Amino acid sequence: MRNDDRSLSVLRSLYYVLAIPYNLLAGFVVGVAAPVATIVAMVLGVRFLTGKMPFLSLSPEEEQGERHLAVELVAAEQAGDRFAAEKQKVLDDLGSLRDELKALMEEAKAQQAGAGQEGAGD
Repeated sequence: MRNDDRSLSVLRSLYYVLAIPYNLLAGFVVGVAAPVATIVAMVLGVRFLTGKMPFLSLSPEEEQGERHLAVELVAAEQAGDRFAAEKQKVLDDLGSLRDELKALMEEAKAQQAGAGQEGAGD
């Protein structure tokens, strides 16, 4: 085997090894960009056809304690205000969840500290 063939073989192998992360990255970017572009195109199409913005909100009808999302068409002027109100609702829900997680973490730390003191006392 000549040196040229050996160097080409090494370069070909290197190309195949480097192609794997590149293809994974390209697939990830396309996998994220395609759904976002589809949603944007649908929203713009609805706005163009109706003159109103589609808006996702929690459905006021709660059946058996389940939440449902509803798509409503709202005037463009109202969309910003409705978005701010929904954002505040979500942040409030996340705030209560954060408080619950903080209480659980403090309880776990207290139990760990108690177990550590019991182990040191033996």
